[in-house]
Amino acid sequence: MDYRPQVWQDNTSDYQEVAPDFRLRPYIQSYWFSYVDSSSPPSRIIPDLCSDLIVQLSVELDVLQINISGPNTSFFYSYSDQPTVYLGIRYYLGGMYPFFKQSFKGLKDQLVELALLEKRMAIDMTDKLSGKKSLHDLIKGIDLFFLERLNWLSAKKISIPIQMFIEDHRHVISYAESTVNSSLSERSLQRLFREETGLSPYEAFDVLRFQKVYQELISGPNISHLDLVEKYGFFDQAHYSRKMKKMTGLTPQAICQHVGILQDKNCARDYNK
Repeated sequence: MDYRPQVWQDNTSDYQEVAPDFRLRPYIQSYWFSYVDSSSPPSRIIPDLCSDLIVQLSVELDVLQINISGPNTSFFYSYSDQPTVYLGIRYYLGGMYPFFKQSFKGLKDQLVELALLEKRMAIDMTDKLSGKKSLHDLIKGIDLFFLERLNWLSAKKISIPIQMFIEDHRHVISYAESTVNSSLSERSLQRLFREETGLSPYEAFDVLRFQKVYQELISGPNISHLDLVEKYGFFDQAHYSRKMKKMTGLTPQAICQHVGILQDKNCARDYNK
């Protein structure tokens, strides 16, 4: 898959992404790192259509806890009251499901300790990551952990209708277009999506549409919002504004202002090098 969502970038951010082993890329979009402490402002997390395993590490890189974050349909804030290194494993829509023994129903908009759902997996991940002294070694450990599990994935892949849903996302505007090529009935498609992703097909479409709009705003913060309303099939400008506010907590104008400030700072930084 080549779907690459955009995350929210704050004015001061040490967020970074690393590509997984090529054999894992049909399932895992990226690994990501972030460092926060009690002085760090809350991080704005926006929907990206992905599910994450999030490993909380001490500054010495000891594993503190592993959480599973289901796909989100609205923004939320993340913060920590102690120095914490976060290592995330970001899965494509449906990409995490093959590695689990249970349904993803009920995981939408949820953050749950992994041990409560998959105790053995949480123990094994902790063992594989313990004793690592660098982020590079952590990445090698995560790659090995999931490569070992590819051996028993032969009968459990990302379902073809879900793959097609994502792969066709650049070419469709309406929800009807996004489901027209499915070989399943509407009812079967609904059941498949909720089982493997935790989302309904429309919720997945809604986040995909948001990501396309958000990426257009990043590319050109001076773009006409009315053009985006028409291009992406919103009912009207009020509908567009409500969706953007739900996904980011901000109005479209505030998003553009934030993006413009970041671009100005990046330009000034490049000019002064």
